[in-house]
Amino acid sequence: MKRLAWLLVPAAALAIAACSALPFFAQPVADNSRCHVCHINYSEDKLAVNHAKRNVGCERCHGPSDDHCGSESHELAPDLIYAKAAINPACIQCHPRRTLARQVSHCLVLDPDAPLKRYCTDCHGTHRLANRQVRWDKKTRELLPPS
Repeated sequence: MKRLAWLLVPAAALAIAACSALPFFAQPVADNSRCHVCHINYSEDKLAVNHAKRNVGCERCHGPSDDHCGSESHELAPDLIYAKAAINPACIQCHPRRTLARQVSHCLVLDPDAPLKRYCTDCHGTHRLANRQVRWDKKTRELLPPS
């Protein structure tokens, strides 16, 4: 009997593995199609794609941005935009420093309370528009004059 139980465990594990490959066990993918209407380049951006695969959509970081989506003149900023100094603190909200330390220790300085030397977007997707039509002040979200 002891030997038979040992044989059943691998069979059960195989059955679970096979079932998890079925579509109804797949993790949902975030629907960012509303954003991709204008921001098509993000449909291939490493950072956006990896988050979408884990059902984390644009709204998680940028808010619903209804006014921005309805602004055909592109004058209204998304609800949340990040100055360079705000990128890592935003990422750390979901990816705690202790997790980052294990996964990407090369980005951290020796003092765990010191700020990161690099920005998450240095390695995890540039997450920038190639050709900007407008620019906003990232703190006030106000439209900046053309440069």
